[in-house]
Parts: sequence; C-alpha cells; structure tokens
Amino acid sequence: MARSYFIVAFFFFAVVFVSAQEKVIPNNPNYKFQSGNEQNNQTVIRTSPSFTPHWSFGGNVGFSFWNGGTDLLIAPKAYYNFTPKFIGGLGLIYNYSDYDYGIYESTYSAFGGSISGLYRPIPFLQISAEFQELYVNQDYEYLNTDFSDDYWNSALYLGASFVSGHFAFGFQYDVLYDEGTSPYSSAWSPVISFYF
Repeated sequence: MARSYFIVAFFFFAVVFVSAQEKVIPNNPNYKFQSGNEQNNQTVIRTSPSFTPHWSFGGNVGFSFWNGGTDLLIAPKAYYNFTPKFIGGLGLIYNYSDYDYGIYESTYSAFGGSISGLYRPIPFLQISAEFQELYVNQDYEYLNTDFSDDYWNSALYLGASFVSGHFAFGFQYDVLYDEGTSPYSSAWSPVISFYF
C-alpha cells in the first residue's frame, strides 16, 4: 500500500511540473474600449507559473561514532516549489548502524524513500509532514546465537523548523513510531537540512 502512495505522489509532482497557465495579451492598449468582435481577436499564449526557482535540492547527512557503535545516515532530497510558501519533496534514504555491547551485537541497514510537504506561513517558520517507507535488514547476535530479520517500516513525521537562508533547524515526531520495528531509537528526531 505504501508503494501506491509513492506512485500517486510521483504522478502528482509530474502533472504540476508540466502544467502551464494561459495568459491573454491584448493586441491594443485600448482593448477594454473595443467592440465585442474586436475583443475576440486577442492573443493567447501559454506561460509557465510565475514563481521561481522551481527546483531546489538538499537533504540530510549524519554520522556518529561512539563506544561500541557507529551510525550513518545519507538522505538526499529534491524539492519542487509549488508556490513561495508550499514546497513538495521526494527523497532517498540510507541508514546504517552497528552496535557491539559484548554479549549483544547488532548490525542493520535500512534503505527506502520519502515524500514530504513543507509549508512556510512566514519566511522563517517551516511546518513539515514527511512519509518514509524503509526496507530494514537486521542481523544480531545474542549469547552466541545469530538472528536475522527483514521487514518494511513506515514512518510519518510531523515537524516544525526555523529557516534561515538555505538552512533549516527544528524537530519532528513520528506518529507511527513502533519501538520494535523502527530503525531509530526515538520517535523524536532533530531536523537539520540544507537547501541549494
């Protein structure tokens, strides 16, 4: 079912991207005062939407190394500016973690995609909603016994960020968070994003 959301979203982005607007260009500066027959002889052209730029790119990169563990996150994104206040985005996600606690060792990798909507009611505030679908592969060893698990994990993040130029910082919360299946240790996570 999650894959169908991505297909619908991709189709929606494609339709908006190729859409155009009609604009009437008067042939005569006094066209308002022309007779009805003369007003029908106006030029109609197709133009692209007036707001620019349409596309921007960004994403998240994170890594940490600590006693017994390594975390790595790579998540590039492409954003389309529908209006100056509303932005939609598509992204890819790769997450890798490795933990070693002596009697317990765990290695997992997760990869997938995301679709997001960003709204800026005022220039420095960004409200976001992002749906992620990740395929998780987890291998772990406990007391010399090996286990392996592969599954799909869905997440829906709602958040708010402070925006300054090409940088956004804030927090988001996963309303679908499940401690047993999520590749993340908490439903809360920081938002640190760059746009260019």
